[in-house]
Amino acid sequence: MKITTKSRYAIRAIYALVVLGGDRDPVALTQIAQMETISRKYLEQIFIQLKKYNIVIGSRGAGGGYMLSKDASVITVKDVVIAMDGPISPVDCTDGEDCSKFSTCAINWLWLGLKKNVDNYLENITIEDLKKHALGGKNANLSGL
Repeated sequence: MKITTKSRYAIRAIYALVVLGGDRDPVALTQIAQMETISRKYLEQIFIQLKKYNIVIGSRGAGGGYMLSKDASVITVKDVVIAMDGPISPVDCTDGEDCSKFSTCAINWLWLGLKKNVDNYLENITIEDLKKHALGGKNANLSGL
């Protein structure tokens, strides 16, 4: 399983958004693009998806931009990845749809366990944790990682 570039850039963009104050006030995509060295055009595509999944809200005009739609402590890395790429699946057969032997497979427990661990890991890291960790905070949920 590989997290796509779009998901990685979206996580970086959301991190930049909160560092730039987007948990309180709108932040222009130009500022995020400069901070993370991501093209503005690519960020536009990312933020359209993030808005669709109610992770961010946008405002137009002078002083407009994007901000988080809810507190950074409740938005998880998993939320962002799902917004970009859909459910996380280390192999095609973890949802049972792409495998005719899913119900009788002797090793699907292995792949289901891997999926559960990846899901748990990503859903236990919030955007607030990323901000705290990157800024040297001791209370970040990532301290034992």
